[in-house]
Amino acid sequence: MSKDALPKTLNEAANLCLLEPNPTHKVELIHMIKNQWVLKKLTLQPDFPRIEKCIAGAPEKPELVPFNKLPKRTVSGSKGHAAMIHAFAHIEFNAINIALDAISRFPGLPREFYNDWLGIAYEEAIHFQLLREYLQTLGYDYGSFSAHSGLWEMVELTAFDVMVRMALVPRVLEARGLDVTPDIIQRFRHHNHTRAAEILEIIYRDEIGHVEVGSKWFKHFCTERALNSEVVFIQLIEEFATDKIRKPFNSIAREQAGFSDKEMEYLNTCSK
Repeated sequence: MSKDALPKTLNEAANLCLLEPNPTHKVELIHMIKNQWVLKKLTLQPDFPRIEKCIAGAPEKPELVPFNKLPKRTVSGSKGHAAMIHAFAHIEFNAINIALDAISRFPGLPREFYNDWLGIAYEEAIHFQLLREYLQTLGYDYGSFSAHSGLWEMVELTAFDVMVRMALVPRVLEARGLDVTPDIIQRFRHHNHTRAAEILEIIYRDEIGHVEVGSKWFKHFCTERALNSEVVFIQLIEEFATDKIRKPFNSIAREQAGFSDKEMEYLNTCSK
């Protein structure tokens, strides 16, 4: 698709990209949309129609299976290492769609909200491409292993309210990456998977910013509704996500990403 064939509004362009099933084309579309947005060739429609269903384009593979049916992922063995890289690639592919859904689902928000989430979609696309290219050097590709749909299930669960989405997707599911990634980077370096470690370092750095964007907008919407964000965050976890909270926590990264002392105290108390 040429840039001239893109829809003229950001929400329509984002929805077109969200529905694109081909990973290569999806990444190309995001680059195109970002470029056109920066050049002010895309407008922002303040009252676009709300999308009812959470539908994201995805290739026929990977096959989606329950978490306990996933292939064994390891740091050391060649196939297990490839399976682990594939799992990260699947997370980043889902993260592209999560950002695009936020842009195309929630109307009437500040321009900065859409700008932030388009920037995230763009960075997630870069992450996905880095992981996919590395996976190809290992003799595999995206779709070579099965995957699970836990991230997207939370997107569906939070589609009714942008405040709930900001609380539970970036600040619960995506924040988990801040906790576990540094240890995996160290293990990759220990086993001389230098390129894999370098890619995860890029992702880790960017993801702190992505979770911070979630914190920023969650607090913004709480303030708009005269709500205490710390109280609401705890309430939403207890209603929707108690099974998603697990130790250990990367307190330094979470603080950088906008978590308060009270929130961290609660997480440490309620986690498994």
